[in-house]
Formats: sequence, structure tokens, C-alpha cells
Amino acid sequence: MIPLAKVSVIGRTDPEVAPRGSDRRSGPVSGDVLTSERSARADVYEISIVPADSRAVVSRYSEAIETVRALAQELRVDGWFTSDQTHYMRVANYRSRPAR
Repeated sequence: MIPLAKVSVIGRTDPEVAPRGSDRRSGPVSGDVLTSERSARADVYEISIVPADSRAVVSRYSEAIETVRALAQELRVDGWFTSDQTHYMRVANYRSRPAR
């Protein structure tokens, strides 16, 4: 088990992840790229553009995240990962934010 203190430090130091509080969205919106585990037993990940069905299937977590980041950058949207369709983690941040 990873201590909570280390999890928050990892999230803040990842350059692809937006700093906490910069965007209140807790999950993907239409147009974002999403990767999700097909099941808890298999190392198989589906990649889709929300809200469409999956457009690719890969068999390694690292390949799934790499593909999501590349697609998100190409489409200028955010990329997300979920293992349960309830909790989401942003893994790419390319969507333009409105000026305040």
C-alpha cells in the first residue's frame, strides 16, 4: 500500500497532470480521450473518445496511457484513466481553459 502523502506528491510532480484546484471537473467531458480497464482480471485497456465506444484496445497500462496522451495532444483535449467508471484521473491536460 502506498502512503497517502506519497500519492499526493506524485500527482503534483507529474507535468501532465493539472495542479489540484485549477479545474473543478472530476471526470471527462464530451470530446475527451478516456482509457478504461475492461475487467479487473485482465490487463486489457479500451481507449475511446467520450461519449463514443472504444476505438482501440491495448494490453499494457503504459501503452494505454501513452496512447491517451498522444490522442489528447493531437485533439487538444484532456485525457483520463478509470478502472471503475466512477473515479477518474486526468493523465493529459491539453484542453484550452477560458480566461478568468
